[in-house]
Amino acid sequence: MAGQARDPQSILREAAAIASLAPSIHNTQPWQWLVHEHDTELYADRTRQLLATDPDGRSLTLSCGVALQHAQVALRAAGYLPDVVRLPDLEDEDLLARVTLGGATAPSAECVRDYQSMLIRHMDRRPFADRAPSEAALRELTAAADAGGAHLHLVRPEQVTTVTMAVGRAGEVEQSEPAYRRELHDWTHRDLDSGEGLPAGVLPEPAARRVPIRDFAPDRDAALPDEPALADRYARYAVLYGDRDDPAHWLRGGEALGAVLLGVVRLGLAVSPYSDPIEVLATRQLIAREVLSGLGAPYLVLRLGVASPEQPPRARTARRPVADTVVPVPRD
Repeated sequence: MAGQARDPQSILREAAAIASLAPSIHNTQPWQWLVHEHDTELYADRTRQLLATDPDGRSLTLSCGVALQHAQVALRAAGYLPDVVRLPDLEDEDLLARVTLGGATAPSAECVRDYQSMLIRHMDRRPFADRAPSEAALRELTAAADAGGAHLHLVRPEQVTTVTMAVGRAGEVEQSEPAYRRELHDWTHRDLDSGEGLPAGVLPEPAARRVPIRDFAPDRDAALPDEPALADRYARYAVLYGDRDDPAHWLRGGEALGAVLLGVVRLGLAVSPYSDPIEVLATRQLIAREVLSGLGAPYLVLRLGVASPEQPPRARTARRPVADTVVPVPRD
């Protein structure tokens, strides 16, 4: 109930725990929350950074940004306005944000929907239905990104070939690197009981697509029929981007991504990410130049569509124990 006196530390701890539902690259969950008596601090966990895939920490920071956005949603739903200071200590690059409780407020209906969406949100790499998302829904997602602190460029039909080229080339470059292949295997094939790894049910099956999806099992036999049906014929693609390519903007990009992902659920759509064309410098520059026309720095490519009713129920991605990611700091 809004305004009801509660222990601030317990409120912040609950919000940080819910934030662990955020998606992250290869399900690395590269964050840690330190919950003090009156504030909570979000740290990047560099031990979980993908050094071969993400040496700059762009995807790590984006992932933490989504967790930060989810924590803010949880606090608003609990009846409190979050007060966020981003990158509060310039001498500690791992301290990404400090969150304190602002005033009490009655949760809006939209906030409650966002909270509910956060509980059921997931990435969906399965083929989409043969029905395009509405233009009104896509406009709502671009508005959500803008409000979240970044931008969402809807890829025009004539630009899809460029995105396909970027994704394909990035895949070739990364698969040729033994360090990347080892890292991909090590993080996606972890013991699911640990709360890590990716269950088989969330990995894409081989399919003919206009824009290929990252091959999480490059050593398997992925032969397609001689004349395979084209999947995702009605998918739309978007580029999440920011004004600059630095940690402060990556963090806001993650917050914007969180808002977009919750909007996807609210609008009855489905989504999956492409980080690979951003991970390779040449393809990242290609997208910035040919798709964004030099207007910003690309952070992620998104595949958007309508979930197919013919698909089986989707597997859930595991999460680490809350005790591993949320650490209450004893009172003095």
